[in-house]
Amino acid sequence: MPESYTRRENRQRVGLGFRGLRRAIAGADMSDLEARADRIRSRAEERGEREADRMWSELDGARSAAAAAKVKADLATGSDRASARRAAKDAERKVERIQRRARKYL
Repeated sequence: MPESYTRRENRQRVGLGFRGLRRAIAGADMSDLEARADRIRSRAEERGEREADRMWSELDGARSAAAAAKVKADLATGSDRASARRAAKDAERKVERIQRRARKYL
């Protein structure tokens, strides 16, 4: 699962990296820095999982809406047909947009 770091967490990770580097040069104990980095990483992993779950549910909903719009376009007659086709195309574009965004969670 991908990690989803906030800007603050990224800054903290950079700071921990610099402190760890200084401590490594000095030969000091770094267990507290490693523990903080692990806590940040676990929070980011949990957030990434929640985001991925939400993205996949959005994709499922968009696919269902696109299928319903396509059926409606297929059954439409007369002047309703053009607007139903436009709605079906819009729904397909939405599915494609969500799929592009969801690739980062694969």
